[in-house]
Formats: sequence, C-alpha cells, structure tokens
Amino acid sequence: MDAYEQIQALMAKKYGKATTTRKATGDFMLSDDHAVNVKSNNVDKENYSPNMISIKKMHEWVFEERKELSFLFVDYSERDGELKILEETAPIPIEHISWDCLTIEAQGYGVIQMSGPRKIVKTQTKRDFYKGFLAAYDKYRQKEIKNHEKFSKGFIKDLN
Repeated sequence: MDAYEQIQALMAKKYGKATTTRKATGDFMLSDDHAVNVKSNNVDKENYSPNMISIKKMHEWVFEERKELSFLFVDYSERDGELKILEETAPIPIEHISWDCLTIEAQGYGVIQMSGPRKIVKTQTKRDFYKGFLAAYDKYRQKEIKNHEKFSKGFIKDLN
C-alpha cells in the first residue's frame, strides 16, 4: 500500500468510515450525500499543482445532485518506509476554498487544481463558489480554444 492509500485509510478510519472505490467522488463518505476527498502532500518532495477533482465530477455531485463535497488536506513525511503525519485539516467544504488558489487545467473535461497556497473563506457560499467556477471555466475554455486553433493551423491548410 503506497503512502496515499495509507493516509486515505487512516483518515477514513479516524472518521469511522470505510474508503470508497477509485471511481467514487470521495475517498470516503461522511454520509450518503457527503463525500470527502483526501489530499496528501509529502513535504519532502517538490509538489506541483495537485489535482483536486475533475470539473465534470464536481459539477454533477455538488451542483446537479446538490450533495456535499469536502477536502481533507494532510501533510506528511516518509523516511525509511515510515509514514509520519505532520499536519491535517478537518474536512473543508469545497465552497470554502477560494478560487484565488484554484485553477482549471486540461485533463479530460478539465480538472480543478490547487495552484497556490490554500486559501479558505468560511463565509463563501456555494453560489459564490459557483460564480468563481464559471469564471475559471470560461478562462479555461478560452485557453483551450486558442490551443486547438494554434495546433490545427498547421494541418487544416493541407486539406484545401
């Protein structure tokens, strides 16, 4: 079992829950309508914008099905095969995570990534989060359109 799986299992156990399948919205469920994603960070490695969740999965779960989604962040170190949890948060509702530290990047339909230091805004509502999502998604779409246009210019002219 790798470090991520160990941490996921530890966090689920801490909340008295079992881990879910790989395809599930969350790594464990607090209730039938509340998924929790565990995001682990090995402080001894250089980490780049970690993937949070696909925009399609997030949108369906949170905004179409009207269910709850939280993230639990865990910092750890691993030496000589020994895992040490250094810091962990309680589950943080997705709507409390500011778009100031999130971005949408290309991967499938798009994926939400943590692009900067975590910024939590406990007063931010789901509506406010959704407005931020729409703005970030539009920015992502425009960037993808430009990328596709640039890529296709080289071979579309050969069709004429």
